Amino acid sequence: MFNSSQFSYISPKEVFKRINAGATVITPNRRLALALKTRFNSNQLQQKLTAWHTADILPFTAFIERIYLDALYGAKTRLPFLLSPIQEQSLWEAIIQSSEVGKTLLKVPQTAQFVKEAWQLTHAWHLMPYVENHFWNEDVQAFLDWAASYRVATSRAQQLDQTCAWDFLSEHYASLDIQKISTLICYGFDVITPQQLNFLNSLVDSGCEVIISYPETDENRIYEVARRYEFASNQDEIHQAAVWARSKIEQADRTVRIGIVVPELASYRSALSRIFSAIMYPDVRSGLPCATDPVLPFNISLGLTLTQYSLIDAAFVCLSLLDQEIEFDRVSHWLRSPFLGGAETEIDQRILIDARIRQYAEPVVTVERLWTLLQQAGGDLSCPVLLQQLSALVRFRQAGLPGLESHATFARLITEVLQLSGFPGERTLNSSEYQTFKKWQALVAEFGSLDRVVPSTTYHYAIERLYRMASETLFQPETPEVPIQILGVLEAANQEFDYVWVMGLSDKHWPLQTRTNPFVPLELQRKAKLPLASTKEALLYCRGLMQGWSAYTREAIFSYAKFSNDADDEELSPSPLIAEIPEIELCRMMPTSHLDLIKQSCELEQIVESDIPPLAQHKLTQLMPGGTAVIKDYAACPFRAWARHRLRIESPLVPHAGLNASERGVLVHQVLAQVWLQLQTKEALDALQDGELESLLVRLVHEAIIAMQRAKPMMLSGRFAEIEHRRLLSIVREWLDQERKRNSFAVIAVEEKRTLRVGDLELSVRLDRVDDVGNGQRVVIDYKTSRPSIQALIGERPDEPQLPLYLAMTETGQQAAGVAFAAVKRGEMGFTAIMKDSDVLPGVKSFEHTHGCKQFSTWAELVAAWRQNLTNLATGFCRGDARVDPKNFPKTCDYCEMQLFCRIHERIAESVIVKDPDND
Repeated sequence: MFNSSQFSYISPKEVFKRINAGATVITPNRRLALALKTRFNSNQLQQKLTAWHTADILPFTAFIERIYLDALYGAKTRLPFLLSPIQEQSLWEAIIQSSEVGKTLLKVPQTAQFVKEAWQLTHAWHLMPYVENHFWNEDVQAFLDWAASYRVATSRAQQLDQTCAWDFLSEHYASLDIQKISTLICYGFDVITPQQLNFLNSLVDSGCEVIISYPETDENRIYEVARRYEFASNQDEIHQAAVWARSKIEQADRTVRIGIVVPELASYRSALSRIFSAIMYPDVRSGLPCATDPVLPFNISLGLTLTQYSLIDAAFVCLSLLDQEIEFDRVSHWLRSPFLGGAETEIDQRILIDARIRQYAEPVVTVERLWTLLQQAGGDLSCPVLLQQLSALVRFRQAGLPGLESHATFARLITEVLQLSGFPGERTLNSSEYQTFKKWQALVAEFGSLDRVVPSTTYHYAIERLYRMASETLFQPETPEVPIQILGVLEAANQEFDYVWVMGLSDKHWPLQTRTNPFVPLELQRKAKLPLASTKEALLYCRGLMQGWSAYTREAIFSYAKFSNDADDEELSPSPLIAEIPEIELCRMMPTSHLDLIKQSCELEQIVESDIPPLAQHKLTQLMPGGTAVIKDYAACPFRAWARHRLRIESPLVPHAGLNASERGVLVHQVLAQVWLQLQTKEALDALQDGELESLLVRLVHEAIIAMQRAKPMMLSGRFAEIEHRRLLSIVREWLDQERKRNSFAVIAVEEKRTLRVGDLELSVRLDRVDDVGNGQRVVIDYKTSRPSIQALIGERPDEPQLPLYLAMTETGQQAAGVAFAAVKRGEMGFTAIMKDSDVLPGVKSFEHTHGCKQFSTWAELVAAWRQNLTNLATGFCRGDARVDPKNFPKTCDYCEMQLFCRIHERIAESVIVKDPDND
């Protein structure tokens, strides 16, 4: 607190009377000014007034800016131009970047932010003379050098920053040709800096009455109204605070003011928003028909950065596409964004075309590549508006972006580019979106004003600068007045609440940690008693805050979580500042939703429905899409098969760099297929000289890579294609060495397609290869680029049913001597097989000696078991069995994309996994 014989002092209760008398009120921050104005208006209504003069209440910084602008536009002599905070930041960055020290820095914008803060502190606390007259360290010397350059730059350009405006007005206030105020009330100030005090003294010297108003705190009151709670976790703490706040509204009405103060607000903003929304309106999450978008009864003081709003992100994707590659995920969101022209009329087609281009797209794309992808994938999908917009952007880029230009020129260019994309969309923006759009327009206009400090820039740096401005701008759309305010510590200072809950007060987070500036000597910061400059000052500051929150409230709760959400799971203790407050055992409450009332009003019967209508009769006579994957998925989980093959649900592909395992496997298959189409027999392989074989393989590998390049030209080119060529050549060569170890055989089928019937299902099968090993016996071979287990082929629910399907369900398969996986993997080459006889394949014994097949006395018995098991699977799929029954939970579900659909983890927790009664 501060004292001066030139000022008057009044209690907060008298402030409204002074406002009615025409006094101006200044506050430390904008939120306190808004809160005080709201309370003043409520007070006027309680007095039955129908009209009154608008209260003149504003933050101190806004008051200084208003006086200076009044003087600037009404002065007979020219005053220096007042820089905006963005202009100040840009000027500091330019000065630091051009210095010798600045050229060695990795993060100039962050350094400029600290330097700007040091400039403000040294002026606000009158520390500059002490800093300049001593050599402290290299950091301080760098600051002094930059500050000297900053003074020269602003003086030469006749500019004045917000910090120096205080000193300018203190010196010239009496001579300014403006309407001077008669009464000024300083409300809610815990600290007045020497610079602010000088200005207030200049007002007094000019005949203004300066009045100080602050709550009269009673150190013992905190023990009268406060209680302390301990919670197991931060989530539990937030949940109970939300339930408590709702109960206060229900007990009283929406006119009560409830404060939720969170020291670590930035860290818990998402959790606070989610949990408070769920508690205040649980029916929104219940899915009830009445659950519409409500006006939530709480407001979080900490807004999001502009870049976190989807409308702003859509704008930056469009702007960045003209200059650089963009991550496909962001481009995908942009294509489906409602903020592009034609989004409403083409939304369905755009979703489908986005899914289609994913199989060809790279992780990053340019606007030209995106245009090509959309043209190639179009086909039956028509998005004429989208194609027209992208075509316009491509032409704009090809025409050439400007070189060095002014920020004002680029501001106009930015607007023009966004108009080409139809930004901000064709539908009417809602209130939040409209406010965000207006904030965007203001930001672009402010960007255009940077010419006063940085005369020119390039398009790339212009967009980079604009993005940084947006990411540093916190914004929150205005909402109706609500009873619950969720605030950070600084915003909550000197606020008056009917009820207040301060959470997160562990010994780790409360008192607030010290915060100092690296460019101002620490000794000076502590000597000047800057808030949070030392542990002692932080302790005094936080104790004063707690007393202020307790001064006028009916009930104050101070709480902490015993365990944080951090990875170290550190056990915490209550802060020493709340240790003496009596701890009370919490009576846990849970709000009742409409859904709960419905459940309480009747007797609920739980029915688990896992059967769906059977496959239609006309579809049983048609080829079932999906091939053997239908049986494979049903064996893994009936629900997965139903979702994939009857509902046709597919997980969107994720673009990847280079080739993935599946694509590498395709290359191996293609090369080996061509090898055996040309050789056909082992004797032909043995007859080839090494040089001849090498020439053949080089040609076939080259042809396979060329074919892959046609489909994915950006993924397999240049150096990467050469590496893949060598890898593929080495793997195929090593595999053919394995083939030479075999007895005589002839390849009679390669990539052969067959149609077979399994029960009532008609499926398409494609075999990698069928070998004739003599005596009319055949071996069915499936290439794998990994080493599968033999267990994948056996059991009632085989993991790999393709080979047993062919063997058991076709006439050709009846002649098979066995089935085999050919593991084409470096270092693990070989066969994994189930064979009728031993030594048909190198190192493979007959089925009687194979684990999992020993219960079968004859080969025919094994084939019959395969036929029966596969028929059972097909029958279950056809009859509509859609049980959530993973074969081997959780392994079966690890890479399944249907988890959100089947809710497997909820079912496991509730033990509602349904088993087939026929198999129980």
